[in-house]
Amino acid sequence: MMQLNILENYEQMSQATAQTIIECVMKKPKSLLCLAGGHTPLRTFELLVEAAQNQQVDFRQCHFVSLDEWVGLGKDTAGSCKETLYHTLFDPLSIREEQICFFDGLTSDLATESQRIDSFIHQHQQIDLILLGVGMNGHLGFNEPNVNPDLYSHIVDLDPITKQVSSKYFDTKLEVKQGITLGMKHIFEAGNILLIANNVKKSAIVQQTVEGEITTKIPSTLLQNHPNVHVFLDQAAASKLERRK
Repeated sequence: MMQLNILENYEQMSQATAQTIIECVMKKPKSLLCLAGGHTPLRTFELLVEAAQNQQVDFRQCHFVSLDEWVGLGKDTAGSCKETLYHTLFDPLSIREEQICFFDGLTSDLATESQRIDSFIHQHQQIDLILLGVGMNGHLGFNEPNVNPDLYSHIVDLDPITKQVSSKYFDTKLEVKQGITLGMKHIFEAGNILLIANNVKKSAIVQQTVEGEITTKIPSTLLQNHPNVHVFLDQAAASKLERRK
């Protein structure tokens, strides 16, 4: 069963999420971490940076692997996954390049890029902790509706809903059609999964994710089968949960 953590607001949700990541790193300083981009984790990242600057946690022995990237975008595009992680976390923490293995959305050989990421993870045996947001359609990374759960890293044609909401991440209008992503198999093999969501607009998909039928049509429901999933929500995102009522 998913372990629910319902906090009063976004700030408290972010604090609880950050503390869980800190505890993982303190327990295993050489952890392999996979942290989602997007808007929801941004305060969590700020708190991790503050904790490191205050010497409450040390990320110098950790490694970081990319969750996903928009095909055709790179670090120079504001709002890309790579730009977001470098700007909000890697650069403030002075993470060295040799600690990071990130999808190159600009490569002309996406298949080889997938293999490169897979090899990096397998060298570390598994991802110790993966931080995920949940899309309005239940996607995790770019594992879109009707995903094959037996895939490692792969290239994805983006779902119409994902393409529609993509505009919120970018300063200029960009047409994105594909993503490259860790597969559900990587996610299932992770030691710890943290799933975060805030805001009432996520309440319906959160309810389906936590309490709905397990189906590849809503990839996030597949997490119900994982033995170690911690869900962090604010009150608004949790408002439709029967377990809460």
